[in-house]
Amino acid sequence: MRVLVIGLDSEPPALWDAFAEDMPTITGLRGRGVFAPLRSTDPPITVPAWMSMMSGRDPGELGVYGFRNRSAYDYGSLVTANGDAVRHPRVWDVLSAIGRTTAVIGVPGTYPVRPVNGVMVSDFLTPPGATFTYPERFARTVEAIVGGSYAFDVNDFRTADLARIRNDAFLMTSRRFDLVERLLGQQPWDFLMVHEIGLDRIHHAFWNHFDDSHPRFVPDSPFAGVVRNYHRFLDGQIARVVAAAPPDTAVFIVSDHGSRPMAGGVFVNDWLRREGLLTLKAEPAPGSRFEMSMVDWARTRVWAEGGYYGRIFFNVAGREPEGIVPPDEVDALAARVTAGLEALDCGAEVVRPSATYRRVEPIAPDLMVYLGGLGWRALASVGHDGLYTYENDTGPDGANHDRLGVFLAWAPGGVRRLGPDGEASILDVAATLLHPFGVADQVPGNPIVEVVRDA
Repeated sequence: MRVLVIGLDSEPPALWDAFAEDMPTITGLRGRGVFAPLRSTDPPITVPAWMSMMSGRDPGELGVYGFRNRSAYDYGSLVTANGDAVRHPRVWDVLSAIGRTTAVIGVPGTYPVRPVNGVMVSDFLTPPGATFTYPERFARTVEAIVGGSYAFDVNDFRTADLARIRNDAFLMTSRRFDLVERLLGQQPWDFLMVHEIGLDRIHHAFWNHFDDSHPRFVPDSPFAGVVRNYHRFLDGQIARVVAAAPPDTAVFIVSDHGSRPMAGGVFVNDWLRREGLLTLKAEPAPGSRFEMSMVDWARTRVWAEGGYYGRIFFNVAGREPEGIVPPDEVDALAARVTAGLEALDCGAEVVRPSATYRRVEPIAPDLMVYLGGLGWRALASVGHDGLYTYENDTGPDGANHDRLGVFLAWAPGGVRRLGPDGEASILDVAATLLHPFGVADQVPGNPIVEVVRDA
């Protein structure tokens, strides 16, 4: 038994339904296999979602709450979470330890590369010029197959140059699947996984060009067909790698989270300023990027970091260097901030990490806020006249993340759903992928499906 995993970043179940006729490969596998909407992590973000999916550990256990995280209780910059943040074994680590051969291509959390029993190509957070393969000499093979430099991502995908984004995404994806197709036939493997980031970039750039329910829908856009066309193209790429896989291969197609229209954003730090909870040393220029150096910490109780969701931090006495919130007032402050955010016009869901995760490591936000059912972004910039905008403050964007991704399993002998029907959990995927190898107990979680072996 071999296992092939195709990871599609940011794919929601709704688009598989909407584009079913344009995606005969995926639609056919759905009809013959097991499909379920996949409940993402809290927060539903590429980092940490793929790390959680591959380890069975939630973001609290990983200590990864987004792309950037606090590394100390100070006022320094947030640190980007790369593979060094993951201290728990992932699927390929477990398989390598029992002598199974793996090939891992671009899965978030694989830079810097680590030794595996096989080969690895690192993810979209790889810095220019860095070692990006294990073993290091494998880079020459990768570059020979793709015909030059390997593209990790679509650069600067929040831009008005939509034609360039479209072209770069299609080319990047084609070359990545060129690599996978060659590896299927040339590289020994028991487990092969590829992650494709292009889908996420297409959604962010073009969602409001095809979805006429989007509040910023662009009628008669020359880019109206890009999202559908990319799905048709991606289905063709999947078809060729599935066809190239040996006949004993079980195929899994998964996404880390979904996507949905982005209605707008809320300037959370400006809201905190209005509430008297955040004080700056001077009035900022309109739309200034929020920096820790702006803050008058002696008069600040709360500050926020933005993104797909809002991270709220308290300036606690004895914890932060200039903390002023007594520890016994933290619960009351949390209740006040929660009530205020939930009263915003767009609505909000506010949660405490301690009530969300199995364990909280090492420095979590004090509160996490999802705005407008994830339809609104949390924006950290300051100096605005109002609290709401219909744009993203980091560049043009038509989509935000959503909670439901996709899970699809197919095998030549069939697959059986284990447990109840309905949504599956991202935290059960690692155990599911290890189940055919008999080592599902090496990670937390319960297998979603069982692969039926031919008699």
